[in-house]
Amino acid sequence: MVAQETTAKSEGKDATKKKDEEEKPVDLSEEDKKLKDDLEMLVQVLQESDAKLYQSSLESMKNLIRASTTSMTSVPKPLKFMMPHYGSMKQIHEKMHEGPAKKLCADVISALAMCSGEPGDCTKYRLWGTSEAIDDWGHEYVR
Repeated sequence: MVAQETTAKSEGKDATKKKDEEEKPVDLSEEDKKLKDDLEMLVQVLQESDAKLYQSSLESMKNLIRASTTSMTSVPKPLKFMMPHYGSMKQIHEKMHEGPAKKLCADVISALAMCSGEPGDCTKYRLWGTSEAIDDWGHEYVR
């Protein structure tokens, strides 16, 4: 009887410990912090009214995402860091005027949709995007 109570108490402690570990924010390395800050700054640029900066901001974003998606074993860091901005990116896309920047934005949203999008968004935004080679985004994207 005592052994059962001890086991139940230790299992309860283990469950509480795991829950606490999951709720704690993960400490990022300096490199990861810089990447996250860079991506957030690029999203911020897209939310401003100066449309001249959109293309270069989206190109930088695309390059950061592409560099990490060539071989995926888990969700790449740029995509993880961009997940909270998925809705914002869709709103930004809606407000953009037709042109190369809007198509590039659709490409970025399509890649984000692999991890955080609604079903069908990956394909929908891909069709609205550029006609670049699809395999440039990595084999998981193609799959």
